[in-house]
Amino acid sequence: MMKSMVGEEKDQIIRDNRGRIYDYIKNHPGTHLRKLSKELVIAIGDIQHHLGVLDKLGLIKSRRKGVYKVYYTVSILGKRDEDILAVLQQETPREIILYLVENPGSTQGEISSYISVTAPTINWHMSNLINIGLVTSHKEGRFVRYFIEGDVNDIIYLLKSYYPTIWSKLSDRLAELFLDLASTTRPESTTYDSKVTISKEEKIDWSNQDEP
Repeated sequence: MMKSMVGEEKDQIIRDNRGRIYDYIKNHPGTHLRKLSKELVIAIGDIQHHLGVLDKLGLIKSRRKGVYKVYYTVSILGKRDEDILAVLQQETPREIILYLVENPGSTQGEISSYISVTAPTINWHMSNLINIGLVTSHKEGRFVRYFIEGDVNDIIYLLKSYYPTIWSKLSDRLAELFLDLASTTRPESTTYDSKVTISKEEKIDWSNQDEP
């Protein structure tokens, strides 16, 4: 009887941990193995086992992003969304992206100064962001200026959906920024979409984002 109770308790812990892992991936898409282990305080070997089961059940999927293998629920569709979410999971690339959203056309030196990391580190991250198609560059004299590649609203939507606390700190000034950007033209040599349209309804919604 005692053995049976111990076995049932162990099975329940396993089920609970698997559910915790799935919920974490659902709420933090683009996370990787070590972060899952650290945040949930579950051994890496156990995390790997549960990830394998969740994958076989068709509940999650994985992608190789640089040095990491990252995980998403199957509801996340499209490579661009996957790339953006993987970047938002990492502090320095996320800071770079958010800085470029607010300050399109910034140089490596300006980004380095703002984020307080070395120029070589910024250069490494910029190369990765360019390779995955989230950032584009434009040579201007001695300087290289960087811009978000594609629709900035893709980033804003995912930021609002998965990082509401960060978004709430940015929403007021970004709402005004996007209205200004709507009439801004970027260099012809880039593929950056120079017009971002924000409706009055969206602006009101942004300014009323609540802290989670």
